[in-house]
Amino acid sequence: MPIHRVLTDDEIAGLLKESKPLPVNWRVRLKPLPKSGFKHLQREFQVRGVNGNAYRVVLRQSIVNILDFSVILFFQDKDGVEFRLCRYNGRHPSRHTNRLEKARGHVNAIFQDQFHIHMATERYQQEGYEIDGYAEVTDRYSSFESVIGEFMKATGFQLPEEKLPLFDGLGGPQ
Repeated sequence: MPIHRVLTDDEIAGLLKESKPLPVNWRVRLKPLPKSGFKHLQREFQVRGVNGNAYRVVLRQSIVNILDFSVILFFQDKDGVEFRLCRYNGRHPSRHTNRLEKARGHVNAIFQDQFHIHMATERYQQEGYEIDGYAEVTDRYSSFESVIGEFMKATGFQLPEEKLPLFDGLGGPQ
């Protein structure tokens, strides 16, 4: 596997903060669909940030366990390399270990079957681990539906302006 540049923590923060306008049909594009031959639903779409950066969002949800899901944000560098900036995970049975924290003797370095957020860090890249190898348990969401709102808010996505009808059908002109 070729060595790619390390994203600094400041770069990561800037990419997460960059405004990412959603298309008008964003709700439809976020609805996962059955993936042939797999036991999960999946959907992905691409979006360009206001600074011109390219992003890809992947949504997955288990068919067997609806609390086992992921919403992932990738950044695509100008040379075409993708960096996983964050991954909002549901409750899955596999254990997660924050390796650097485990090596330092931190008590909460290992957890399992809890909602958690993986975050890209400079230090994990520098140590040769996955860019988003660090994760924290969270109570900011508790379902696939609630993770989407939290993810959008935390990663700079902007909802499109919705055009409301002139009249709501409650006695106005027909």
